[in-house]
This record gives sequence, structure tokens and C-alpha cells, in this order.
Amino acid sequence: MTPLFKKLNLGDNKTILVLNAPDSFEIELSQISGVTIQRKVSSTSAFALGFAMTREQLDRVSATLVKVSKGDAIVWVAYLKATSKRYAGEFNRDNGWTVLGNAGFEPVRQVSIDADWTALRFRRTAHIKSFTRSNAMAISAEGKRRTRR
Repeated sequence: MTPLFKKLNLGDNKTILVLNAPDSFEIELSQISGVTIQRKVSSTSAFALGFAMTREQLDRVSATLVKVSKGDAIVWVAYLKATSKRYAGEFNRDNGWTVLGNAGFEPVRQVSIDADWTALRFRRTAHIKSFTRSNAMAISAEGKRRTRR
């Protein structure tokens, strides 16, 4: 397992869903062995990573990830860093996550992929034991409710 996929909590997952991966990420994918990489949705997924540059892509990828992830699936969305010299993104860590928030997900972890991309992990709030953030940073109704306690 590569150091990046270790950080992404790949664990024992043998099948992963990867959506909209840029060409620069293909090298990373080629270095993981014993794992089937799905590029199209065919069933539910325990590990999924989607890439998005625009808000439209983000909404589409997010809706797909919500549909395919069941239970406490490992769900990551990769977005462009503000410091990227190659690309300009339309959203960042702090905004644009409406689809995931409306589906009851909250961001829980961030991992740098490379000089251009960062991945943000999302979990369903029901699976988040310790919820420590300001109410303004919660993106789901359940998250906002839990921060008011």
C-alpha cells in the first residue's frame, strides 16, 4: 500500500471507486496492488474517492458518493488547493459542500494528495462519536444540532 492510500484509510478494502481522477493521479493508482479500481458506479462502495474542480462537478460527484456509500463507508472528495499553480478551483475546504451536508455527512479529515489536490473525508454524522467544531462549520442539520449541545 502506498503512503498516500495508507493516509486515506484504504485498509483491507479490495475494491475502490475512483471518479474523475486527473492524469497526475494515475501513477498513484498504478502503485496499489491487490485492489480493483472501479471507474464507474456498479454497486455500493466501502471506499470511494471523487475528484472535482468545479461546483458542478462537486455536486455531481457528491450525489454519486452519497448514493453508493452505505453505513460508515470511507468517502473522500478531492478538491484543488488554492496554491495550485496548474489549476484554479471554484470551491475550497470551507464552502461548496451542500450536497454532502444535506445528505447528513460532515468533513472529518483532510489529506494532501499532491501539489494540486487535497482530499477531504466525509462521514455520516451518526458514525461520528466525538463532534468538536463550531456550529458555523457544521454542514449538516444533524451536525448543527450536535454543536448546539
